[in-house]
Amino acid sequence: MLGWFPNPYDDELIYSLCARYFTKSTSLGTKSTLGKCFKGQRSKLTPDFPSNLEALVEQLHIFEYKNLESLIYNHTPFYYFTNFLITTQKEVVMEEIRKTKTKNLHMSIGQVASTVKESKYFKYCSYCLESDLIIRGESYWRISHQLPSVFVCTDHKLLLHFSSVLYRNKNSKLVSPNESNCMTSALNRCITGNITDENINQMSKIATESKKLLSNDLNFNLTNLLSIYKASLRKKGLITVQGRVRQRDLYREFVSFYGVEFLRYFQSVPSLEHESCWLKTITRKHRISFHPLRHLLLLNFLGIELETVRTVNDEGPFGKGPFPCLNPADENYKKMVVTDLKIKRCTDTGRPIGIFTCSCEFQYTRLGPDIIQEDKFRYRYIRNFGEIWKKKLIEYIEQERLSYRKAAQYLNVDVGTVIKYYKLQNDKKNKSKPVEKSKTVNVYRSHWLTIKEANPACSKTELRNLNKKVYMWLYRNDKAWLNNNSPVQLKKTNLNQRVNWNERDLKILKLIKNYLLTIDVNERPVRLTKRHVAVAIDKLSLIEKKLDKLPLTKEFIKTIFETKSDYQERLKEWKKQSNSNH
Repeated sequence: MLGWFPNPYDDELIYSLCARYFTKSTSLGTKSTLGKCFKGQRSKLTPDFPSNLEALVEQLHIFEYKNLESLIYNHTPFYYFTNFLITTQKEVVMEEIRKTKTKNLHMSIGQVASTVKESKYFKYCSYCLESDLIIRGESYWRISHQLPSVFVCTDHKLLLHFSSVLYRNKNSKLVSPNESNCMTSALNRCITGNITDENINQMSKIATESKKLLSNDLNFNLTNLLSIYKASLRKKGLITVQGRVRQRDLYREFVSFYGVEFLRYFQSVPSLEHESCWLKTITRKHRISFHPLRHLLLLNFLGIELETVRTVNDEGPFGKGPFPCLNPADENYKKMVVTDLKIKRCTDTGRPIGIFTCSCEFQYTRLGPDIIQEDKFRYRYIRNFGEIWKKKLIEYIEQERLSYRKAAQYLNVDVGTVIKYYKLQNDKKNKSKPVEKSKTVNVYRSHWLTIKEANPACSKTELRNLNKKVYMWLYRNDKAWLNNNSPVQLKKTNLNQRVNWNERDLKILKLIKNYLLTIDVNERPVRLTKRHVAVAIDKLSLIEKKLDKLPLTKEFIKTIFETKSDYQERLKEWKKQSNSNH
């Protein structure tokens, strides 16, 4: 039975409690200390999850320690490692801690397979250590400082240091922090090398979120966690219309946000080439557990704090309907009455395009995703104004006698749009008026016959150009009569002018021979090839494409054609002769 036991400090590990008990019980060795604490039963006092804690709690209840759950929740990193697990996994971890003989708890929480490894030595804050020794006369190992995602003391915003005390040791040594095993210097800082103020700020944010994760049962609904991530990725434009994550863009932005060196400290540099890349798998359907550090890094990148995780909903790129009517001519202008939404993908940007159709027939599009609330009241294009808008336009101009510019201002469109639709509406009115067709037909027929009689030699096209208005009216309204009373189109006869290839062959052959006679033997020689000869007589196309139809020319070209070696020999002879003449 224990005669005394130290009171726990805030954020203190159970291991640290036993180490302080051992330090002050100078007559006891490590083995006998553990025997007294755990009633002589075999126990494994690991820093994070000690086993057989029920035996320890039985000893401590007389010192006003609360129940077993309180000891686990407040003095182990239980919540940190289990908040992102399902309820059944949490229960397994709790049950294993109670037992005398435990399985590998890190296997149960999925950390064995993780590439994020715990630090080799206990970590501490130099300012915390100094103030502890002054105020309390002793210090202790803080749970939050030992978390893999913490490199900064959240109280003092200082980088942590490594002590010389192993985080795990085979002999279960009990060691408290002191000035001899926590000698602060630049060499034992957790983060070495160049580090910026921005890095410190980011580390501080992650450390603060880590402490929240450690201190609270956040009870995440893991089935919704992926949709929460996707909702935030959608706002960043990293989700396709089909709901797939743009992995390459996500990788680029994520690495740019943190920096490779920063991510290396957290053992979380993503590898886009591998399908097992944690950044890929954490944004897909969760089939495995992920280290809490990876969740914290992603949440921080997405700008989500742990307290607000539940408030994030994946409601699509444009949020949850209904949406506003943006028809200034309708009584529901800017009211949330639109329920018809279709989403397509923009072929230029890959971003989602929303097509919103109101009951007033006003249809507009918006390029998503929406970032702020005001985005709901903006549109990209108007696809259909609807009859209500068009009637309002006529009312503004004809009844209220507004100018085009003023009407455009009220209808929230360009002046050109107002003019265009006003003219279209007028054209519709004019077309709907009854026409005395028989009388009009006779007038146009008479005009056409007059033009035809005055120009007997003109074709139908030429007559049309003399009076296009008459022709077009008859073409649209009296086409059969127009065709019967127009000049008959004469069929074109194509003269079949066959080429006399024999004659052409002799002609080309003569041109080549004449060209050869013009070559000056005293000038630097050129290589005689088919192309050279064809260019020289200006018949390149003919010789290249129709040489088979010119047999004499073809044979002659073969006789004068020079290979490269022949030409080089002739060039040498010319050079010798030229030099001898000089």
